[in-house]
Amino acid sequence: MISKLIGRLFSWLRDGLARGLLGIGIRPNTLTVLSMFLMIGAGAAIAVGRDCWRPVAATLLFLAGAGDLLDGAVAKLGRLESRFGGILDSVCDRVSDAALYFGMALYFAFQPDSGPLDAARPNLTLVILALAGLVWAYLISYIKARAETAGAQGHGGFWQRPERLVTILLGVAFHHVATAIWILGLWPLATVAHRLWRARRSGLLADSGRSADCDPRGVLRVVLWNWARGTPPFDVHAGAVILMVVLWDVSPAFDPLRDLASRWINT
Repeated sequence: MISKLIGRLFSWLRDGLARGLLGIGIRPNTLTVLSMFLMIGAGAAIAVGRDCWRPVAATLLFLAGAGDLLDGAVAKLGRLESRFGGILDSVCDRVSDAALYFGMALYFAFQPDSGPLDAARPNLTLVILALAGLVWAYLISYIKARAETAGAQGHGGFWQRPERLVTILLGVAFHHVATAIWILGLWPLATVAHRLWRARRSGLLADSGRSADCDPRGVLRVVLWNWARGTPPFDVHAGAVILMVVLWDVSPAFDPLRDLASRWINT
């Protein structure tokens, strides 16, 4: 559907750029490392403050995302794939995730746009949600890798790395980073649950010597999310996320965890 058409367009553009990069001698590992440093720069720009979000952080995020897409295409089209390249790509992805989520957490911990540093009021809720989002990002990747090593399946779910990066990019571009944190701090837990369920189910089938479809069905299909990119449900889901990030402006002053802690301490 819509995402499938967009995917085909991106694939065409990506492969064309990859061939151009191969023509000037760019190696895939170079792109991987460069993308990581661009992500680190984006995380630092997010931490510095809102004045950097759109011109600096959004630009760095876009360029880093492009490099993240191109390194695999350059490796495949140039027949430069290697075991170390896959390991390096995974390591750089984890470093990049840490830089982005820590950048968001640091911004809401120190609130540099709120005035003098000693007058800033840290947003406890957004800091914890940003760190939770980092945990989910790591677990989503780890479950897949660990399940495949054990001979099970651990793929699937909506919140894969491109979806998470697009959410952060939109949050930065529209100055709705708090909204992106609320989404990424809670929603990806469904993908963690999906991958754990799939790993358990496929592992049990493998242990019993059977191979069968282990996709969630019925209510579990909705709760754990089991529609691939290019399907109408995926497009609806992605559209809902985009609209939430673009239109929903969560106030940085909204801090229910701090309010709850204050009430608990005062009682």
